[in-house]
Amino acid sequence: MKIFVLLCSMFALVIGGVAVGHGQELVSQAAQPYRADLLSRVRQAAATVPGDLATRINYIKFAESHRPLAEIIDGGSQQDYVSARTAFQVIYPSGSVMIDSGMDQTVHKFFGFGREEPYWPERNAAVQQALRQAKLVVVTHEHGDHAAGVIRTEFRKEIVPKTILTRAQVQTLTTNPQLPEIRLTPEAAREYIVVDYEDYLPIAPGMVLIKAPGHTPGHQMVYVRLDSGREYLFIGDVAWTLANVTQLKLRPLNTMRRIGEDAAALMYQLHWVKDVMEKDGLTVIPSHDDVLLQDLASKRLIGEQLMLQ
Repeated sequence: MKIFVLLCSMFALVIGGVAVGHGQELVSQAAQPYRADLLSRVRQAAATVPGDLATRINYIKFAESHRPLAEIIDGGSQQDYVSARTAFQVIYPSGSVMIDSGMDQTVHKFFGFGREEPYWPERNAAVQQALRQAKLVVVTHEHGDHAAGVIRTEFRKEIVPKTILTRAQVQTLTTNPQLPEIRLTPEAAREYIVVDYEDYLPIAPGMVLIKAPGHTPGHQMVYVRLDSGREYLFIGDVAWTLANVTQLKLRPLNTMRRIGEDAAALMYQLHWVKDVMEKDGLTVIPSHDDVLLQDLASKRLIGEQLMLQ
């Protein structure tokens, strides 16, 4: 699985140091619709990295947050919504790639807003073990429940050198992190593989990062094609539930203001995701949709346990 060869030699995007500015907006600027041929280009890019395609995808839920649906989707009811805190493992014949990295209990408590919510430390320990054995680690965005596991880790020397962060993610984590516990110093940021790209970036056989700022400045989606031909699109937090996509509804305004989101960018992304799901048959996976994840697991489209050595 020639992941690092592609990143380092073909694209020359690994950056030894990152110039960090101050006072930038937390939302993206000048949002534009996705180009009509983006999926076609992503599919072509997915074939540029030599090696066998992945054979399966696993996930783990290491924590939960409970919110009224009205805080998740515009016009939602007061029905309880279970937000699954997750990490994903893409299994290749020669190793694995992790998508997102879990979080410790200190970071988990931040998301409870003073409430005690379910957290399974043994499952987060499994995420850490999976990160250690992975060939490569990517994070969808710079929020604590997705990125803390590659920042607040006792296995830093093993995990950090094979973790990709984008320049936008580093910018946020060094200058305006979601919480102080996940702040990176410029010196610490240089230990990661820091990349910059325009629209998409192939990183492994059948796997492509897709730039998607809006929820955060450094948000990205991850396209994965398995050897079976099935295509997956991990959309991170573009939407918290698949209903956001199918109904083309954003989070409610008060939630978006709290996060600091770019509504125009997110709506463009929802339209594109809905289109490739309905017209092109991609399996779309929001990180937090507990009901959807259980359904995909019951259909054996994803595995419910990480593969650990």
